[in-house]
Amino acid sequence: MNQIKTLLLLLALMPTWACAINRPTSIFMFGFCTSFNDSTVYLTDIQQVDSAWIDTKTDFLYSRDNYSFQLRDYMKEAGVEQPTCVVIFAEKRKNAEKKFLKLRKRYTRKGTWTMKNIDQNSFSFQHITPDTPEATYTKEQLREAIKKEKAEMKAAKKQAKTAAKTKAREKKIERQKAMEDARQRAKELKQSRQS
Repeated sequence: MNQIKTLLLLLALMPTWACAINRPTSIFMFGFCTSFNDSTVYLTDIQQVDSAWIDTKTDFLYSRDNYSFQLRDYMKEAGVEQPTCVVIFAEKRKNAEKKFLKLRKRYTRKGTWTMKNIDQNSFSFQHITPDTPEATYTKEQLREAIKKEKAEMKAAKKQAKTAAKTKAREKKIERQKAMEDARQRAKELKQSRQS
């Protein structure tokens, strides 16, 4: 258990582990909006957003909060007071449709919510370009950066694993030494009682 904790701690402290590269890709996303002032929820159509950026480490959408702010601003202009908005995305349309249907079913099942659809002609998401260096990379440079990042992550994992093994070996030696010391003291105590 201590080995795992040590390994996780070392992985968390690795500077290369904290950095991730964003890669451009096409995604499918939709937005969901609700206001806690009424029982109406809003759902956008599934939209394809070209040139969206995905974090290579977490596979999450870069600047996802700004996409939800786009929807929030649209809803405020439409007269919704204090809208709370989220965006849901997937790299494959099929996965986005599954998420869309699940959310739609949740809010239409019991009939306590009024569902309103926002079509793509009324509102569409605009892609957001990151302000990180990889936004200016060519495809080849981006491939090389991702390859380098993966190699660094692999090396960091290997280094952390080695450190955890070394630490475990040291603890085992300490335990053996403590046991030997305890045996020696017991032996000395036994000899002192006999004399």
